[in-house]
Amino acid sequence: MSNKTITIENFEELTAKMKTMEFSVEWKVSSDIGPDWIGSYRTIDFYLNECILTETKFCESLKDKLIKIIPIPNESKDYVITGDGDITLENKQLKIYYSWEKAIPYDNPSEYKEEKVLFYP
Repeated sequence: MSNKTITIENFEELTAKMKTMEFSVEWKVSSDIGPDWIGSYRTIDFYLNECILTETKFCESLKDKLIKIIPIPNESKDYVITGDGDITLENKQLKIYYSWEKAIPYDNPSEYKEEKVLFYP
């Protein structure tokens, strides 16, 4: 994705942008120890087309809902967990079609899941 950013302050602003732009999310939870890192961490990035959403209270609320519905752990001892999803609007709610996988670094995934769920508001 690109380094361009876009600021969205509320649900109404997001739904207006979604009329002409694709909304998506990507996340990663690193394992505690990997080939070029030490310490597990989680990143979650939302995108409108190629623009990443800047951190706002609204963006944080989206992340909180996503973390609870999927769920996405804050850290992982042995596995790298990656996922992505396309988000659409359905009956004034956000619906995500996502997939994620869990693997030991540089190994084939040991778990995989995909699902569609309503997650916001």
